[in-house]
Amino acid sequence: MFVRKAVINNINDLIDIIKKTKCHNSVYESFIKKGIFNIIIIEKIDNISANILKQEAISIGSDVAINKDISKFKKGVSDVVLFVSSYKINKLIEKLEIQCFSDLKRLAVELKSITLCNEKKFKYKNCEIDISNPVVMGIINMDLNSFSGDGFINPDLACKRAIEFEKNGAKIIDIGGESSRPGSDMLDVKIEINRVIPALKKIRKNVSIPISIDTYKYETAKIAIEEGADIINDIFALKYGGEKLAKLISNTKTGIIIMHTRGIPKNMQINPVYKNCVSEIYNFLNLKKKYLNNFGVEDDYIAVDPGIGFGKSVEHNIELIKNMNIFSSIGVVVGAVSRKNFIKSISGNNSKFSFVTMNFIAALYGANILRVHDVKETVDILNIIKMFKRNIININ
Repeated sequence: MFVRKAVINNINDLIDIIKKTKCHNSVYESFIKKGIFNIIIIEKIDNISANILKQEAISIGSDVAINKDISKFKKGVSDVVLFVSSYKINKLIEKLEIQCFSDLKRLAVELKSITLCNEKKFKYKNCEIDISNPVVMGIINMDLNSFSGDGFINPDLACKRAIEFEKNGAKIIDIGGESSRPGSDMLDVKIEINRVIPALKKIRKNVSIPISIDTYKYETAKIAIEEGADIINDIFALKYGGEKLAKLISNTKTGIIIMHTRGIPKNMQINPVYKNCVSEIYNFLNLKKKYLNNFGVEDDYIAVDPGIGFGKSVEHNIELIKNMNIFSSIGVVVGAVSRKNFIKSISGNNSKFSFVTMNFIAALYGANILRVHDVKETVDILNIIKMFKRNIININ
């Protein structure tokens, strides 16, 4: 007899291990669920509800880490951590659904959403992008002020770059006309349209992959969609486009990427402060997703971007990348780390190797779509990742 510890990096590793036992098919799925363990952070739950949650969790063989004030029956709200396997979470949800406290009923709904969700999809105009493994979005900047230094003013040259990106394995092209580098001014909509639309028209005729337009302006988005754009990439998450942009996305079934930004490019890097960076950005993006849902935009048409480098310190950026997979319970996750200034702070240089390495790390930590400048190199490294990090599948 030999005994050793199993190393489980993702659900596929667990599936492979269980398969090797040749256990009976009737119990196969339940064993998988027993092996999926969820650690769930619940913030600002009423202390009475937290006490009940702990008792219900213990009753099914799970547990909750609670503030000492809760056990002393003090009033107020607290942060707690729930520990529960996927095998037992259905039972916990059933127990919470029949509670009289609104906090617990709401928690049941949230637990269903974040732990029992199906495999994520990203759709546009009734088409779907395969994200079973991370994919690359190639950046086309129609602005010479781009922080990456690779901007175009000639639509023909932009089109040539887009064709090259598709050939090198990009699955999406992202065209933008306004620099969002720290300290830059916001651009007049007419200038943006004059930069973006000619490039879009040429690229649309010459590439078959979906095209995203990096804009937060309703007017630009409307014309771009009419000219064949498939996705709108909004760095301000409808702060400026509002209802008009939400209705446009819904009516045209265009895909949308909503990103978190603190402030505007002019001031966003002036002492950014958060109490809890990951939680605040998660809650912001989740509310924006629900806002879009209210206008009829389905979840599968929404991707989220935590906004690396947009109103964040180096430490905030690292924390967000390490927690990238957390945002997957909201939607498909976009990792836009390419050539950001914080990489130089970490590596000490601006080498392509450093930039591609950071793209690799973002994918490893859960990004489904990588928005990058270095397409070929990133695609090559993702082909290696496929062998080690296969898609995490939820077994329901």
